[in-house]
Amino acid sequence: MGYISKRALDNLVPNKLHEIRSHCFHNQYDQTSNPDGIIALAVAENKLMRDEICDHINKNMNINPWHLTYGQGPNGDPALRRTLAGYVNEVFKPSTEVKENHICICNGAGSAVDNLSFCLGEPGDGILVGRPLYVGFFPDIEARAKIKPVLVPFGTDVNPTSAAAVAAYEHALHRSNAAGTTIRAILISSPHNPLGRPYDTEFLTGVLTLCSKYDLHLISDEVYAKSHFPSKDVPNPPPFVSVLSFPLEKYVDPSLVHVIYAMSKDYCANGTRIGALISPHNAQLMRTFRSVASFTRASQLAEHAWLNMLNDKTWLEWYFPLFQSRMTDAYEYTTSFLKANKIPYNPASVTSFIWLDLSRWLKEDSQDAELELNWRMAKGGVWLAMGASFASEKNGNFRLTFATPREELTMGLERSVSPRLSMKDQ
Repeated sequence: MGYISKRALDNLVPNKLHEIRSHCFHNQYDQTSNPDGIIALAVAENKLMRDEICDHINKNMNINPWHLTYGQGPNGDPALRRTLAGYVNEVFKPSTEVKENHICICNGAGSAVDNLSFCLGEPGDGILVGRPLYVGFFPDIEARAKIKPVLVPFGTDVNPTSAAAVAAYEHALHRSNAAGTTIRAILISSPHNPLGRPYDTEFLTGVLTLCSKYDLHLISDEVYAKSHFPSKDVPNPPPFVSVLSFPLEKYVDPSLVHVIYAMSKDYCANGTRIGALISPHNAQLMRTFRSVASFTRASQLAEHAWLNMLNDKTWLEWYFPLFQSRMTDAYEYTTSFLKANKIPYNPASVTSFIWLDLSRWLKEDSQDAELELNWRMAKGGVWLAMGASFASEKNGNFRLTFATPREELTMGLERSVSPRLSMKDQ
C-alpha cells in the first residue's frame, strides 16, 4: 500500500475515549431526519441564536464574482482584518491599539493554534496546558506540529483559574525540563473551557510574569469574549478581561503574547470555520504564521458573512443583549433541573456549558467506570462529554452544553436521569 509517514500514523493510535465520540457524533438527534437519535449535549456549539445568524447571512450575503476568487491571499480579506481590528479594540480593550497588520485570518481557532504550535516549537518540544483543558487542544498541538501538550495538575486544593495556579505551571515547567522536554509556550482558554468561568486577573498577570521569567510565549484562546451572562448563581458576572488589555511591558516582552478569536462561539457558527490570530507586537511571528497560512485560509464566503455582521452596528447592538438573555434563560433552566435532581455542578458565568460532578453514579472510582457511564448514557439517548477527554484530575466529571434549543435540552436532561441509566441515588 506504499509508505505512510510515522508522523501521520502516530495520529491513528487507538483511543477508547474517541470511540464513544464517533458513535454519538454520527447518530445525533434531528427532529426531522433522525428523531430516534442521540441528544448531543457534549459539543460546545451554542445553538441559541442560529436562526438569527442564518437570517443575517441570507439577507446580506450578496456575493459577486470576486468572492469566488482567491481574493488577496491567505492572510485574509483586508476589509475583514481592518473591521475585526476595530471590534477587538472595542471589546478586548487592548492597551496598544490593534491594527489590520496585527491580524491573520484562518479557517477557525483550531487552525490558529495548530499554526502557532508549528511556528513556536520543534517536534518534541512542549506547550504547558492546565487541567482540565479544552479537548481540541490535543490535536491542535500534536497532530501536525508534533508538539507535546504538557499537562499541568493542580490537585484538589488549587483553583485552576486562581493566582495560586501559576506556581503549578512553574513546577510543571521544571519537571518537563528535567525530563528533557523544552517548553516553548503556555496555552490557556480564557475564559476557561471546560470550567465556564473567567481567570482571576491575578492569574493572568502572574502567567504573563512567568512567561517573562522563562521566555515563553503565551497563547490565549479568547473565543468566548462575549459569551458571559448573569444568573442566580453569578448575578454580576466578571467582565471579560483580555490579556491584551494589560500594560504588557510591565509584565512581559509583548512580543510573546498572542490572542485567538473566532466567529464560532459568540456568533453561534462553529461550522462557518473562520477565526483569527491577533499578535500586535511580533512581526517576525506574523511573517512565519503567514508562511503556512495558505493551508488554513478561510473561505471568502465565510469572511464576507462575518464582515457583514461586524459592520452591522445596529444589528450587533440588538444581537448581543438577546444572545445573553437567552444564555441566562437556558442556564437557569438547566441548573434548576440539576438542583432538583441533586446533581452537583460548578457555577458558570461564561461559555455555553456547565461542569458536572457525576462521580456518585460511577460503579467505581476509575476512568473505565466513567467511560462505562458515558456509554450507558449514550445508549439511553444522551451524549455528555466525559471528563477524561478533558484530562480531568477527578473521575466522574462531565461537561454539559446548556446553550441548546429547549426541546432538545429538556429531552437530554430527562434522559440523563432516566431509570434506564441507573443515574439515581444508589
